[in-house]
Amino acid sequence: MTIYTLPVGLSGLKIKRLKFGQKRFDLRFQNGDSGAGQSRILAPPRWTAALVCPDGLSQAEAAIWRNLILQLQGMTHQLALPDLANLTPRGTMRGTLTLSAQANAGDTSLTITGGAGQANATLLTGDWIGIGSGGQRQLLNIAGDYTANGAGVIVVNISQPVRWQQAASSAVIWDGPTALFRQTSTDSSWDYEPGIRNGYSLDLMESWE
Repeated sequence: MTIYTLPVGLSGLKIKRLKFGQKRFDLRFQNGDSGAGQSRILAPPRWTAALVCPDGLSQAEAAIWRNLILQLQGMTHQLALPDLANLTPRGTMRGTLTLSAQANAGDTSLTITGGAGQANATLLTGDWIGIGSGGQRQLLNIAGDYTANGAGVIVVNISQPVRWQQAASSAVIWDGPTALFRQTSTDSSWDYEPGIRNGYSLDLMESWE
């Protein structure tokens, strides 16, 4: 199993549209007499994403798309993908960020430090951060507006529970954090009309296994 990244630079992947979302696995029970209901979480939620190419790709641009799709080999390999529309936080926290306290599986808050240089810096609602590395990376959404104290320590709530224990001093990624995705289908196809190449796309769901 190999982890691939998006081609960038002059040979980058031309993208018309990115769709980013979340798939939840909630089981709903409902009383047939009263209509009263109750929900139960069956499994951790997973990020979803869809990438669509622009119309009228050049031969070289189409080749880059085709190569990426074929590299993934259906559901075999993973793609490390950020939210391309929100690569950096709206908040002002930057620099080298680390966990200042251990994060345990199931935690929904993190204590992060950037040192004194990040005193009064912020992380805002909807900002992305990443924790973990390799196959145990996790893309997390900040669930409020938070400000670091004078020592550059900030405590934030997150919208998803931590999946794996992360030690204190572990890196926190703010610049283009990624999640790992696999294609949702083993099928792929694209279109060609004389001089026009289009129809390249990827439908993805987060998969860390």
